[in-house]
Amino acid sequence: MTRQFLDPLARARAYVDKIPGAVSGASGHAQTFVVARALVSGFCLSEGDAMRLLLEYNARCSPPWPESELRHKVQSAIATPSNKPRGWLLGDGCSLPAARSPVVRQLPPPRAPVPITELSFDADKLAAIAGRITHPQNWRHWLSERSPKRPDAMNAWSFLGHLYRSGEIVLVFDKMESKRPVQMVSIAAPLDCRVPATIQAGGRHGSGIWFLCNPVDGQWHDTGARDERGEPILSCRNRQAVTNWRYAVLESDQAPADQWIAFVAQLPFRISALYTSGGRSVHCLIRIDATSKAEWDSIVEPLKRPLKVLGADSGCLSAVRLTRLPQCRRPEKSSIQKLLYLCPNPPLAPLFDLPVLFPRYETLARWRRCSPRWNPKAEPFA
Repeated sequence: MTRQFLDPLARARAYVDKIPGAVSGASGHAQTFVVARALVSGFCLSEGDAMRLLLEYNARCSPPWPESELRHKVQSAIATPSNKPRGWLLGDGCSLPAARSPVVRQLPPPRAPVPITELSFDADKLAAIAGRITHPQNWRHWLSERSPKRPDAMNAWSFLGHLYRSGEIVLVFDKMESKRPVQMVSIAAPLDCRVPATIQAGGRHGSGIWFLCNPVDGQWHDTGARDERGEPILSCRNRQAVTNWRYAVLESDQAPADQWIAFVAQLPFRISALYTSGGRSVHCLIRIDATSKAEWDSIVEPLKRPLKVLGADSGCLSAVRLTRLPQCRRPEKSSIQKLLYLCPNPPLAPLFDLPVLFPRYETLARWRRCSPRWNPKAEPFA
């Protein structure tokens, strides 16, 4: 008898909808891989269909995985032999005799997602995730010990020199809303320390210093808008000017700094830098290395909703976003935008899993050897 099969994609979606989101640090990797194997082996889905459903599942994970990691899990699930027969989740229930009218399970229509602007910060959820790891006594010391580049040896220009290639142009601003940069920095070398006095002092407006997270071509481009006189509005900090879609910025103005760093330290992202705003927030520079704006969006867009619930500023997840330039003054707060961590070529691993590179007691001992009279009342080595 000829048999007619029901839609495996619809059945797979209903199956995945019943699985709770994976949680990093609580066998999240294994659970996500089990879902991937069920899709490609249990429901016989193609790599593309399996990836689409795994991205839907990823929105419930805490924190969500990068798309590259999900694709790796799908490809591993395809390559790994299963001890169950292919299509084991379809079974006989997915087919009906051809003589009968096919009975297709009617799934409820999907609910429209809440607009991202209406999502609110869940302080309890952030505190629960931050509480999964033991907090050090001082996060600044903890990050410095694991930083491949010493934060205390950097200034603003050497910081940029380590993150951008020779000849690339980085825009520096002294006013967040400004369309004209105070300086276009052409990257020369990581050891360049010729920071202008205006930049070091916090700019002309006294509100600190920013830089555009991705390099640009240094040209002015037509935005397509017109001013009140009908003249085209030009910009050097829009998407047409970007030459490399390398970074994304993650920050929070709502979350407590210690909980925010504890959360960021558990993210399975490639984190290149952490630095303070000179105020309460901590900025995180994430390495994306997309080849185009479309690829950058496909990586970052699925992260915006879950990250906003955990306190992230969804507006900062933009390829042309300004972020604080560390090692510069913020006069309005009478403080420094301090660099906490710098890794130009970061691994795809949570900061919490990274080894100690420079124990603090060794750093203090080296300082004391270089200057025996330095701070005789300094903290002990232990």
